[in-house]
Amino acid sequence: MSTTIDKFKIIEHIGNGAFGHVYRCYDPFLQKEIAVKVIKVPNPDKFVNAVKEGQTLDLCRHKHIVDVKDVRAAFFNSEPVVIIVMEYLSKGSIQKHIEKRFISTKEACKIIQQGLLGLEHAHNNNILHRDVKPGNIMFGDSGEAKLSDFGLAINYHSDPSDVLGYKPHQPLEVIEGNPMDKLSDIYATGITLYRLLNNTNNLSFAFKTKDEWLRAVKKDLFPPRQFLPHIPAKIIKILYKSIHKTKSIRFQSCIEFRQALEKLNFSIDWIYLDENNWTGNSFEATYTLSKHKKRTGWVIDFKKNNIRRKEHCFTNLPDDKVEIEFFKIIKETNLQ
Repeated sequence: MSTTIDKFKIIEHIGNGAFGHVYRCYDPFLQKEIAVKVIKVPNPDKFVNAVKEGQTLDLCRHKHIVDVKDVRAAFFNSEPVVIIVMEYLSKGSIQKHIEKRFISTKEACKIIQQGLLGLEHAHNNNILHRDVKPGNIMFGDSGEAKLSDFGLAINYHSDPSDVLGYKPHQPLEVIEGNPMDKLSDIYATGITLYRLLNNTNNLSFAFKTKDEWLRAVKKDLFPPRQFLPHIPAKIIKILYKSIHKTKSIRFQSCIEFRQALEKLNFSIDWIYLDENNWTGNSFEATYTLSKHKKRTGWVIDFKKNNIRRKEHCFTNLPDDKVEIEFFKIIKETNLQ
């Protein structure tokens, strides 16, 4: 196994893209870490296709798209490859964060807003992403979201029938055999929002046949219309519009989707600690929300800057009421 890719020293393997492996490497000339995607090209006729992702990223330079530094032919493990040299983002993908920590509703909406800025720029350059998902959105060094992995990207006027993309993120019209377009990218972004809001690191996709999958999407059974109890109805309404099975009802552009999210006026950014404790922050204060059971019933305590606020506190709640009141407080104070 080679320890270098072209002039770059391999530090570690960090993931698989649509058509290749990605490595964290060290550039001895620039003396900095970079990411290198390696795409095998055993057939010389496929070389142009292999460099397409790098060309696409170069065309779509944007604050919210991973920056490509270079595209070149090379040999890796004695095989001809194309390498795409990109900025290395040490914070990793959104997928990795879902697996390790809680994503708040405010953070989920911010990630999607920023991802939509990058996707909007790609669409304005006649490029479809075709594979929007948490694993293909990265955190930049300043915490900003960046779209990555344009390996399935195509021009609007190309024939997309050869690639379906990530199945759980495909809308009804694509399942039915229609070409991908801007609205299928928007749908996939909506499913990504669904996963961020629900802190779901994967979607159960156990369909045995395409017809079974098609029926589930037609009947709104997939993805399941189930949400964690802290998510406000306003956000769920936006989500439903982004993943509507009828294209004409769906958001018609990235800017329309993004502006709907930007109109949300967040108040307290609530973070899950454990089943009985949440913590929150706003511009001017910190908050805690907790529940505990006493002999006479459940107690809910709401504190702002460590001072109890009686309007959101309860005592002597029965078992069947405590969860309802607890999450009602979170939903009502999450948005203004």
